[in-house]
Amino acid sequence: MGIAIAALGALLLSALSLFLNAEPAAAARFALIRDGGVILLSLYIAARSLLALRATSQPAPARQAAPEVPATPVVPAAPPTLPAEPAKARVQPPPQTGEALILLSLLQEKGRFLDYLMEDVGTFSDAQVAAASRVVHQGCAAVIRECLALTPAHGGKEGERITIDAAADPQQYRLIGKVAGTPPFNGVVVHRGWKTSKLALPRHMRPIDPNGHNVITPVEVEVR
Repeated sequence: MGIAIAALGALLLSALSLFLNAEPAAAARFALIRDGGVILLSLYIAARSLLALRATSQPAPARQAAPEVPATPVVPAAPPTLPAEPAKARVQPPPQTGEALILLSLLQEKGRFLDYLMEDVGTFSDAQVAAASRVVHQGCAAVIRECLALTPAHGGKEGERITIDAAADPQQYRLIGKVAGTPPFNGVVVHRGWKTSKLALPRHMRPIDPNGHNVITPVEVEVR
């Protein structure tokens, strides 16, 4: 802006000398003043130009780098929390009804079955064992016929050969001997087995204690 004003002033001084019609002495003085002003304005213009040139030639000051901000550590996302499984209810074993105790009690009552089994028959003669067995047999057979309806599980005879295929009922046949491979199996009937179409045991009314003493046959006391 200053350079433009100085150039305009020099132009005005030069143009003013064209319109002045003065005496030679006054004209000489005006010319001197004009030339001095032009020289000063020229020096001003040259100085301003030099300063502008130096300003453009100097490198721009380096911009101060912004301070580094420490990177925020990336925290891995926590795995999704699965809902806790509800606590499984403890499965209680089915209550014991005591049918086996009832059957043993009847066999003992009618045929002295437990007495016979728990006795050391090695101290008795064959005749004594045979006589005791007859009593046990009669009493126990009566209990079995009363509570069960027994028939042979195999309709044939012992000693005959049969074939057991893959469709046979595993509860009806029990394989013994050299059992290898897959069905069918060929073998000899060693025992026909038993099955029943009736189960009529009296209901056991006393509670069963799996960890305690369950009376099968009470102590018999003869009052005298």
